[in-house]
Formats: sequence, structure tokens, C-alpha cells
Amino acid sequence: MTEPTVPPERPGDPTARMVAGTAERLIRLWAGRSELYHPGWGRPFRRLDDLLPEQDVEFAAHNPQMVPLLWYPALRHGDRARTVIEVFDHLPAGFGPPVPRRQELSRVYSWALASRTAVDWIAERLGDRGLLEVGAGSGYWAWLLRARGIDVLATDAEARTEHNGFTDRFQYTGVRPGRAAEDAAAHPDRVLALLWPPHRDPMAVDALRAYRGPGLLYVGDRAGGLCADPAFFAELAAHWRPVSHCPLTLRWLGNRDTATYFARR
Repeated sequence: MTEPTVPPERPGDPTARMVAGTAERLIRLWAGRSELYHPGWGRPFRRLDDLLPEQDVEFAAHNPQMVPLLWYPALRHGDRARTVIEVFDHLPAGFGPPVPRRQELSRVYSWALASRTAVDWIAERLGDRGLLEVGAGSGYWAWLLRARGIDVLATDAEARTEHNGFTDRFQYTGVRPGRAAEDAAAHPDRVLALLWPPHRDPMAVDALRAYRGPGLLYVGDRAGGLCADPAFFAELAAHWRPVSHCPLTLRWLGNRDTATYFARR
């Protein structure tokens, strides 16, 4: 496997060393074993890189979010058309100190796990259209999509400030300061992207109501979950219809997020 990359290290910041050290520790953990058993789970966990399609393993080896996730315990279910792979941020008792948890890693990268399958699926849905990602945070997904050749305009109300509580202030690509509803209203020519919009916050519904374009990319939890607010899901049900689902769902175990492309009714 190609040696994975790590996030850019800032002077005095231990994050890159923590990520690389965790990967090394987990590689040693899996040496000589192919499965892990957690109490209360009937199925064995395997390391993530054993469960991902080959193209996604290669992508992950160059995708800093996946370091050290390639060696986290994971479960796979579904079929080839709709595969679900869930990553667990716990190790069984007796396997050493805890590994970095979802909350820690999400603040460094993003709250949605990325895959080559998802990036390619988004590119296919967009065609030659650009994307407007509001609430882009660290710009992690925008960075991946721009590397794929997609024209992404990324904005966030807390861009270039120290007040964004959803990131650890890593910046992967340019994110422009802006308000979600105003940006959505100003760019009907682009597909609107909402990737894990903040929970119990009107940002997502305000952006969706202001937007006049034809397409919505939504990556996040369903109604009643950890994303957006009830008004967003009511707006979605009333005025939008799902037309495509990403064939690979890669997520943290215990979450229910999926990637869906919607068209206006």
C-alpha cells in the first residue's frame, strides 16, 4: 500500500504526529490477525482497507482524512449497488489506549467521510455545472472536489475566523466568507451543496429556501438525526425529490448519514 499522507502540521501542533502515530499503532495491532471481536457484536470487525473497493483504498492512501482510518475496525453490509461501510472509533478492552474519536478527527477534516466513489459520483451528477458549498468549514470536501476538476465555490460564515466550533482551523483550500442564504440566492447557476449542515440550526433551510437553482447535493443525517432542523426536512420533502444515491455509504458506526442528489419538484 502507498504510504498515506498526513494533515499539514503547524508549529507546535501535535495533530499530524497524533494521526501518523495512531496509524502506525493500528498497523501493528492488525499484524497477525484479520478480525477483531467487540463484546455485544455478533459479527467480527475487520480493518477498513479490507472492506473498501480497490479504487477507494488507493484514493484513501492519498487522502489525509483516511489516515489512520484505513486501519480502524469496520463493518460492511448491503450489496454492490448500495454498499454501506461503517467505521468504529473504539477498540476492544485490552488492546491498548483509546484511538482518536470521531469528534477529534472530524474537527481536523470534515464531519462526512470521503471516498473516491463519492467524489466520482458527485462529478457524474454535476456534469459541467459548478458547485456552491455553503458551510464549507475547513474546505476539505471542496479541496477533494477541486482536485477532481470540479468548479467549487466554497463559503462559510466563519471562514478566516477563530470562531468556527466545527473545525480545528486546518484549511485545505480557499473558503470565502459568506452567509449561506445570501450565497445560495446569488448562485442559481450552481448546484447547492449542504454537507453535514449544523444540527438544530436554520442555516440549511434558509439556504434551501433562498436557492433558485435546479439541484441539491445533500450529505448528512435524515430527519430527526444530527443535521439541520425539522424545517429543512419539511422543505426538502415539499419541494425536492431524490434522484440519485451514492453507491457507497462510508460513515461512522452509529450514524445514519448518506449522500443524495435531489432535483427540484
